[in-house]
Amino acid sequence: MQATKFISKVLPDGHLSIPKEIAKRKGRVFEVILLPVQDTDVYSFAENIAREKGFYAITEKEIEKIIHESRGLK
Repeated sequence: MQATKFISKVLPDGHLSIPKEIAKRKGRVFEVILLPVQDTDVYSFAENIAREKGFYAITEKEIEKIIHESRGLK
């Protein structure tokens, strides 16, 4: 058995967003454990979104800058 860990969010229609490779497994049954993301995990969450959007070479410093700018911080 192989476990896959990813950070997700609940979409407006109530479904969870999941990685494309998991979504391809239509009809499969999974055990799902939901844990709230801690503030320290925002970098991992941002990294996953960046990868999803095609930004593969983004650095942690760039992610930090994006997060700070989105919160109005310099």
